[in-house]
Amino acid sequence: MRKDTSIGIGLHVGKQIIDLQIPIKVSANRLKELLRESLELLNISLPETFELEIINKSIKLDEEVLLANYALGDGDQLVVREAMKK
Repeated sequence: MRKDTSIGIGLHVGKQIIDLQIPIKVSANRLKELLRESLELLNISLPETFELEIINKSIKLDEEVLLANYALGDGDQLVVREAMKK
């Protein structure tokens, strides 16, 4: 992916940290769908409902806002947190 369309992040899933290149012109909701599909291919399962949190910055993601609208960059760390069902 071109530099202006993706960033390299660390994704914390359980006790694993997975280095990934993610698109930034998608919403957090869409990224969660993409992560579920991609990690399934690696036999890594995500909780049925989960939130993505940025652990090295005080930014809260709105699930409908494009990631490109946030001050995210290479090296940022996201963690998968299981969410309560609504």
